[in-house]
Amino acid sequence: MKDDTLSTDDLVTPALPETDPIVMAAAFEEFFQREYPGLGLRVQQCHLTRVYQKPGKACLLAYRVQGHDRHGRPFDQWLHGRLQRNGAVAADSESTTPLSAARGFWKPVSYWPERRMLVHAFPHDPKLPQLARLEDVDFIKQNVERHLADFGLSGAWHCTEVLDHKVKYMPGKRCVLRYQVSLRHAAGEQQTRTFYSKTTDDAGGRTVAAALRVVCASRACAEGILNVPAPIAYFPEIKTLWQHAWEGESLPRRYSERGWATLAHAPVLPKIAAMLAALHQIELPAELQRPGASPATMLANARDNAAQILKFLPEVRERQEQLLQHLADTLPRHEAGMLRTTIHGTFKLAQILMRDDQPGLIDFDALAVGDPLYDVAEFLASVIYLRISDGVAAAPITAAAALFVESYAALVPWPCERRRLAWYVAAFLLGKMHSSLKRMEHAARQQVVAAFALLEELLESPAGL
Repeated sequence: MKDDTLSTDDLVTPALPETDPIVMAAAFEEFFQREYPGLGLRVQQCHLTRVYQKPGKACLLAYRVQGHDRHGRPFDQWLHGRLQRNGAVAADSESTTPLSAARGFWKPVSYWPERRMLVHAFPHDPKLPQLARLEDVDFIKQNVERHLADFGLSGAWHCTEVLDHKVKYMPGKRCVLRYQVSLRHAAGEQQTRTFYSKTTDDAGGRTVAAALRVVCASRACAEGILNVPAPIAYFPEIKTLWQHAWEGESLPRRYSERGWATLAHAPVLPKIAAMLAALHQIELPAELQRPGASPATMLANARDNAAQILKFLPEVRERQEQLLQHLADTLPRHEAGMLRTTIHGTFKLAQILMRDDQPGLIDFDALAVGDPLYDVAEFLASVIYLRISDGVAAAPITAAAALFVESYAALVPWPCERRRLAWYVAAFLLGKMHSSLKRMEHAARQQVVAAFALLEELLESPAGL
């Protein structure tokens, strides 16, 4: 068997990048003074928003840096840095992108020698070159006016102002912005509209937009059981989907403040279960039906996640091998006649917004047709992992999981087989464990070791779901 442990020569240098926000704020301010002399840039906040670390390979870090210049004018910028193996400089360090491709004074690419880091300023992204169009005010105005009917307006309106707000950025993969546009009618009346823009690294948004139109036309949406932001337009040339805003507070933010233990008794869980049950019973046209992940694909992903976990924690090899063998021996059958419904594809706590006491569902990039228990299990995994990531006690988490499954089961005509659910949940939890490690979350190593006990408990007693 190949030895998966790493020698010191395999590690990224620096092996562990600095993540402390105060330290990085001061470091960025010093870096800016050299890169942008005379601007007097002062950093007030620095948030590390993404870390992708694979031992022996590059480490990608995404930052959101906020502050002001010497005149007090604010800036809010996304920067992503890449640490190459053994401190090597990436091949794209000599950028051919003109400075005008970055907004304002920001250089598209800079090299930070003290940290051996190549730094890209938004919207410069070698893998998402179309991002520059998202900050082209004329482009946004023109396309707002081309889709006035989708905003509920007549052709007598004109877009006069565009403001964009940063929401989420995963370098090389996707970017979400919120736009607020001002419009003026020929008669002088003024209105504003808010919408979201999601750009991805593939062209799947076209199918997503078409499928969302079907979902939004459903009875469940009309009755307020299923709250989904409707699509406005899809722009294939920049792989970007525009959607109306369904403004609300993220469910994780609400309950991290109130205390996750209260979720077990919250009326929101039955409403979320009702949303999912309604979505599963909407039929998409055949041309919009993309296949969801099969159990065999999930097992392959679980093995990949396990292999990566071993690079961080070689001491869990034996427990992990036993777990993978159990998953292989109990692989759910994926027969031709198996139940297949419309599924969300990434149904978890992070995809739920709350407006007052009403939940809304976002992020339909993985909308597909597959086993409905796949969605149920992914939501359960995101709840159960709170025991590891947030230290929530077992009793309220068990109660919350049971309430969700019971609420969902009462609204669908198919059974919620507990062993099948437990298998899916275990596979999803392996992915969460790997994510905790590669994102360098606080105390991730200790958490992941503890998670193995949770996985073993789950597979031994699936009736607890």
